[in-house]
Amino acid sequence: MGARSVPEQVGQVIARERLRARLVELRRRSGLSSDTVVALTHWSLSKLNRIETGTVSIQPLDAQALLRIYGVTEPAEVSALTDLAIAARRRQWWSGYQLGSELRDLVAYETVASRITVYQALCIPALLQTEAYARVALTAAAGKKADDPGVQKALDLRLRRQTELADRMRGREPPRLHAVLDGAVLERRVGGSRVMRDQLERLVEVIAEGRIPFVVVPLRHGMIPGAGGGLELLEFPGVEDPDVVFVESPVRDGLLVRDKELIAGYHDAVDALTDAGLTRDAAIDEIRRIRDNM
Repeated sequence: MGARSVPEQVGQVIARERLRARLVELRRRSGLSSDTVVALTHWSLSKLNRIETGTVSIQPLDAQALLRIYGVTEPAEVSALTDLAIAARRRQWWSGYQLGSELRDLVAYETVASRITVYQALCIPALLQTEAYARVALTAAAGKKADDPGVQKALDLRLRRQTELADRMRGREPPRLHAVLDGAVLERRVGGSRVMRDQLERLVEVIAEGRIPFVVVPLRHGMIPGAGGGLELLEFPGVEDPDVVFVESPVRDGLLVRDKELIAGYHDAVDALTDAGLTRDAAIDEIRRIRDNM
């Protein structure tokens, strides 16, 4: 099967993943081993492995060299895969930030996802935080002072992610954002009562707008089969682009999950939490009750 045409707005990370998967498929179909390809290209085995695992993006000329080795000569496919290589290396707004690979890919996936589902049991989701709340949360996570340059850069990135998402949601084909919160998130006084009240009021406004489906699972509902501390489930418009899940971690930038079976489990967990929670007016009433008691 030949490569599909490249959509005009294909994202950097999607382009890299499509190209990676196609190159692996073509090598296997050609019957060539990794060692043989390395011998023919005079590359190191580690370079080929990084390309095939998507750790790095491939130069367009290198991609064309692999296609010749794999016997791919159809102009349309060569052109489409070259376009993917170019798109995968295109500089994006987040390129100026020094991000770990997992966080970098999360940001890249957010810019092209058609649906983003966020679940949180520890804090307000990053995409819905006020600036004051985000500053306190990031300071605590880093174990540093609020004026630390690293904290400020992380805050700038978080606010930029919110701005980019808001811009997309005002566009012709807006992504869908779905938020699921454990009640403990609303009870935890991050930054003190004033910061927390402002944050809760922000959530009320978001729910009242009606654009973002919102679920609150109150503490009184007891233990619900859940999805851990926090995650982002990202889905994409292209049928060839599988879902990914970003799982938060206290010891690293996070972990991107691409395994289909594991992702199916995250879908099930989010569905169970959604079914157990409060929505719309009931969610607003719950948030206001907690806010008024602060």
